Amino acid sequence: MNAKKYLANALTMGNLLCGVLVIIGLFIWPFGSSVNGHMDAEPFYEFGALSQEWKGMGMLALAGIWLLGQLLDLFDGIAARWAGTDGAMGTQLDSIADAVTSGVTPAVMGVMFLHAWAPAIPVLLKFLPLTMALAATWRLARFNVESARGGSTGGFSGMPAPAGALWWIGILLVAAQYEMNGSWGLYGLGGLFTVILAVAIGSTLIPWWMVSRRPMLDLKGWGKNPSFDRKRIYFLSAMVIVGLIVAFFGRAIGLGMLAALLLYAFGGRYLQGSN
Repeated sequence: MNAKKYLANALTMGNLLCGVLVIIGLFIWPFGSSVNGHMDAEPFYEFGALSQEWKGMGMLALAGIWLLGQLLDLFDGIAARWAGTDGAMGTQLDSIADAVTSGVTPAVMGVMFLHAWAPAIPVLLKFLPLTMALAATWRLARFNVESARGGSTGGFSGMPAPAGALWWIGILLVAAQYEMNGSWGLYGLGGLFTVILAVAIGSTLIPWWMVSRRPMLDLKGWGKNPSFDRKRIYFLSAMVIVGLIVAFFGRAIGLGMLAALLLYAFGGRYLQGSN
């Protein structure tokens, strides 16, 4: 059996399973049990990684699982090209996996955040994060259709789904530190207000950018245009520097991730247009 033939699809399935495990962990943590050893009529978020019982450690664990899924998503395409097995089947599997890890998973997490930590807001608004599931699915289906037609002209049309997932992983990291440390950060930056604000952005701007035709910087196709490659390196370096500065002063890695992603969303479009 040629293992290389199945490597890329195995990585894609790993990405899918990571998204499913994060959803399970939001409801029950550790997997397969509850805080009291049984499920009763208590709210569904009482036993998951968002519960007070886990003091943020469960959320950190889920962020790690979710990040692992994003790494697998990054490497499955590389593995497919290396093995010479990239094709229609892999493309469809990759989109289905991304629809879960970058659409369904953040939607479930956002709804649970708002139910657990913002009980005073109107009930309909608590389901606003479902826009992530809709936007990711639409974005991925459109990408597949246009790729099949040969309509790609370079760059991303709309925010890529994995970038949306990284936004919500950043929220998870900020929330974990808030749970473990309480209010912290420069001039009170951070805490529950920051989490709710980030959830609001993740339920509105992020899905809107995903379904829009807004040009976004493409991180693929290195080596074809050395001048553009240098610009991308400079821009990625700027993202890292901004993220580190915000993480340092905000005292939260998640805040740095959110700041870097905002820079990507607002600045990357102009860099892509200069290609």
